[in-house]
Amino acid sequence: MTILRSKSWVDIPNDTSISELMLQNVSNTPLNKIIYEDALTGKTTTYGAFQEHVQRAAYWLRHTIGFKPGQTLSISSPSSTEYIVVVHAVWWLGGVASLVNNSLHQSEIAHALDLINPNFLVVHDSVFEKASESLKLCEKHHDIRVLTLGKRSAQWTAFPAVSLPAAHPKIGKPYSLKGKDARKHLAGILLSSGTTGRPKAVMLSHYNLVAAIHQLRGDNPDNWRGSQREIFFPPLSHVYALYVCITGCFWLGAYVCLMPRFDLELYCRLMQDRNATLARLVPPIAKMLAENPVVRKYSYPSLEYFSCSAAPLTAETAEKLSKAFPHVALCQTYGCTELSGPCVQSGVRDKTMALGASGKLIANTEMRFLDLDCKDVGASGPGEITVRGPNVFMWVPICNPFCVKRRGYKDDELTTQESMIDGDWLRTGDLGYIDKDGFLVLYDRLKDIIKYKGFQVSPLELEDIAHRHPLVDEVAICGVWSESEATELPRAYVVLKKEVEKSPTHLSRHAESISNFVSEKVSTYKQLRGIVFVDDLPKNPTGKILRRVLRMEREKYENGPIRAKL
Repeated sequence: MTILRSKSWVDIPNDTSISELMLQNVSNTPLNKIIYEDALTGKTTTYGAFQEHVQRAAYWLRHTIGFKPGQTLSISSPSSTEYIVVVHAVWWLGGVASLVNNSLHQSEIAHALDLINPNFLVVHDSVFEKASESLKLCEKHHDIRVLTLGKRSAQWTAFPAVSLPAAHPKIGKPYSLKGKDARKHLAGILLSSGTTGRPKAVMLSHYNLVAAIHQLRGDNPDNWRGSQREIFFPPLSHVYALYVCITGCFWLGAYVCLMPRFDLELYCRLMQDRNATLARLVPPIAKMLAENPVVRKYSYPSLEYFSCSAAPLTAETAEKLSKAFPHVALCQTYGCTELSGPCVQSGVRDKTMALGASGKLIANTEMRFLDLDCKDVGASGPGEITVRGPNVFMWVPICNPFCVKRRGYKDDELTTQESMIDGDWLRTGDLGYIDKDGFLVLYDRLKDIIKYKGFQVSPLELEDIAHRHPLVDEVAICGVWSESEATELPRAYVVLKKEVEKSPTHLSRHAESISNFVSEKVSTYKQLRGIVFVDDLPKNPTGKILRRVLRMEREKYENGPIRAKL
């Protein structure tokens, strides 16, 4: 068995709640330092004021609403400081915070509520009507008390603004796990990305959350320091935001400006005016920064590095971004919700890393690669990435009366068992390998691999090539079953660049050109067996293309207003 182990190891306490960890002030942050700013309103919150707001909100939750330790509160709202206050107030009381994306369809929110079954639901004004409809669509009966951020209703109670008066009572001591096992106490429930099926409710313990930020900082302190400054736009419901904004920022005393929705010009102006030292990206935004002329209107003298996550960055976009920002390092991270965030990261120090790589193992992490028969294939793989470490969601039996019997996916022990191997190794479902310089390279998603006449074809590899064609703006490739050939066929769904001519005659020529372009660079069995031009591709909120939606709704995409087939 070939096991890769991270070079750095740190001590991680197993008797500390996330709230207890937040009070450590590891960067000696002054109380008057601004750590949170809301981009649209300009409202700022200092390190000291934020702690006060959390403790007063906790008092209100306990004594006005009756929130009890072990209960679950779900929140669905755009990004704001109030959102983060609510989450920390729940943890301060020993509760479970459940984060639900506010951009979900009402049926998807209903599915989330059926999975999580929270005691309380906090929604923003903008989610008010959607939440009402979602509650009606739930398949299960729920006794959920709904609170709103900023809106009063005869039916629902408004959560108080974080700017509670100083005279308002507060709870001065956080929920403590001293003398207890933090691995057995649930802290958060997040929804998985749902790239290969309906989202699952991922349960994370206090130990998981404490471990994740210790591991990241322990591996690369320069990536995680109190002096860093950033503008953050991904939804706070994503695990990306959990370890960056909700826990990491508060723990380090770093500065984060929260954008509830992405606007390119505002983002660039804020990066300039707020002296951003890093920019956390997802691939669609990386592409904008690399290509859009608006970006050149501003300067970024403090910017040290980009950190791209949530989905693989194509080599083409990486090259363009590096050319557009020659003095800014391009770093990447790799992880998933079940890992409480990343298990691999890179930093400015990784100057030899290839553009398509993701980085090296963070502290206290082990990794191995498996073939389709779950046999180890060694570091050179490619094989399924399998991870062990303290940040892996827990699934051991527990005795806490407030929690379910096992960690893992809530109320889904079968899927939990299927996701683990050899006891405590998490099967990520992603394929990868270690390159000659020791960096992880993502090969593809196991469930997305196309099986063409006995050969395995990687959609990611073909997409990376097709992206380089001058006519292609976006592309997704997935397998389409052919009865006549009794095999899957690699089919490309392509979004053409706006300026490209799209008459039927031109589309036929474009399809032939793209197909030939790919064929020249791959083996015969990897060649495209069909091209369909579409207006757009289905994606999740972080920009990850949902190939499963393409497969499920194939007829819609292949019979849309723009189409051509080879």
